[in-house]
Amino acid sequence: MKKMNLSGAICLMVAAMMLGGCSSGTAQQPTTQAVKEETTKAEETTKAEETVKAEESSSEAESSQEKNADSGKHYVIGVSQPTMTHPIRKAGNEIIDAWKEKHPNVEVIVSDGQLKADKQIADIEDMIAKKVDAILVAAHQSPTLVPVLQQAKDAGIPIVAFDRELTDKSVEVCEVINDDITAGKTGVELLVEGMGEEGEIAILEGVSGSAVTVNRQKGFMEEIEKYPNIKIVADQNANFQRVQAVDLFENVLQANPNIKGVFCHNDEMALGVVKVLKDAGIEGVTVVGIDGQKDALEAILAGDMHGTVRKIVELEYALDEALSYLDTGSCKESIMLESMKIDSTNVEEVYDPDAVF
Repeated sequence: MKKMNLSGAICLMVAAMMLGGCSSGTAQQPTTQAVKEETTKAEETTKAEETVKAEESSSEAESSQEKNADSGKHYVIGVSQPTMTHPIRKAGNEIIDAWKEKHPNVEVIVSDGQLKADKQIADIEDMIAKKVDAILVAAHQSPTLVPVLQQAKDAGIPIVAFDRELTDKSVEVCEVINDDITAGKTGVELLVEGMGEEGEIAILEGVSGSAVTVNRQKGFMEEIEKYPNIKIVADQNANFQRVQAVDLFENVLQANPNIKGVFCHNDEMALGVVKVLKDAGIEGVTVVGIDGQKDALEAILAGDMHGTVRKIVELEYALDEALSYLDTGSCKESIMLESMKIDSTNVEEVYDPDAVF
């Protein structure tokens, strides 16, 4: 009886162990699957989170790009011109139109000072009343404009001077001009090349008091001192106008028939001189201008003018600086554009029959 009980006990123990082993194996299997499932879920969650983050990042980038494209506030920039009859002013309108195509958020309004100081003052007062965001100004007579430009500054309107310097730079945030003093000196160089180092000459100046007139004349007079045998027999203002130059030079030529050279502060006046000389059948007079406009280059090609000094039309640069100031609160304080000497040796290289100016 005891023996049977022992065998039974042993059997029971073996059975229990087998059952325990089976139970242990069965328990491990679901645990492994659970781990795998948890790992898969974690991986899927990570991927999903990464996808969401990537989509959010992409969305933010697109939003930022859209913001940059559309963030440009709508601005109104006023451009105060001293006149609109001169070819360089008409060329300026074409430059403005091309610039506006690249900056659709900017409206540009242009006023014509009609070569009258009081008219240009009234134009700027009107811009202040309209609360334009910035004013670009080419001063007809700088001293007369300073008070109204100060009013604009006091009203929070930034001033960018172009083409002509202002006598009081405290009213401006930027100026974009050509080096007119150097242009005047180059005018002497061209004149001497054409007529030699002696003889009588005449000078036709621009608008009295204009910074361009002052600086071109200053450069010319400083350089002409090097040639004591060149005598200035006439020096008058034709206000940058071709018609006025014709009237003035007719009288100058009558009083001084031995003139060998004429220096004009711009090409328009030089072309007026050319007309008078051709009408009178006079050859051999050296005519020099400044600006490098297309008509002048054609006159050089024809042998009617000896040379000119090309200036760069400043409007595109001035508009860029005005917009920079409006967008960022800063801009370059001064931009000086370099001129180019043009005569028969290089006129064909620079002449463009399709040029506006």
